[in-house]
Amino acid sequence: MFQSHGYIDNASKLGDYCRASLNDENDRTHLPDVPNDTWELYKCLRLTDELLEIFGELEVFQQLAQAGYRLREEPTLIRWTYSGRNRGAADHYHHDGHFGKGGQVSLMLLLEENVGKTHMRLVPDSRHAFGRKMYDALWSMPFRGRGRLFRLNDWLIECFSKTIRLEGPKDRLYYFNAGDNLHKAFPVANTTRTIFHLNLTLFESRLTPQQLSKINPDAHAAYWRQLLDLEPVSRPQPCVIQS
Repeated sequence: MFQSHGYIDNASKLGDYCRASLNDENDRTHLPDVPNDTWELYKCLRLTDELLEIFGELEVFQQLAQAGYRLREEPTLIRWTYSGRNRGAADHYHHDGHFGKGGQVSLMLLLEENVGKTHMRLVPDSRHAFGRKMYDALWSMPFRGRGRLFRLNDWLIECFSKTIRLEGPKDRLYYFNAGDNLHKAFPVANTTRTIFHLNLTLFESRLTPQQLSKINPDAHAAYWRQLLDLEPVSRPQPCVIQS
């Protein structure tokens, strides 16, 4: 059976690698070409053979390859402290499926325990929900005062839809189809969220030859050629991954 969201507990090997990379001075991370001032910390995690070996121990990557996905870009490490004023990015329930690019799957690893703190909320299986239709209508027609209608839509979603809090113990790895499921960051004052984040898509990869230069594809399972977009592949219809 296929589901559009789920999680893996105790992804500690990836968690340890990411935590060691948060403030490192070695070659594991680099700053992005375009800075993101929203976050307290925002780094790109270099794709290396060591990192791919860790990914390879997580079955979700093989499932995504079988479903036709590929990495959209390098993984990122993000830390955000919410003070009660800085609302951050994606302030409203939204989805990542614009322009006909299909469902985007997001992976999010909690690098510290996160219960009752700033977190992501997900509206499962909301591809055809009224809240999504309202969001699409508002997103496509910019006008003054639109923000109040976005907030009204958020309130209706919270009142009448089932939401899932993506929170939990350290080293829980969430995956969800961000194109099919409405989601938003839910800030809690004076709390910090530190995560590993990675997007995968069916139709778009922004990885450059330079970003892949530290990888020997032949050293890994064959499905990594699919995930790294190293050879032509068929373009399947959007689907979700197995829980």
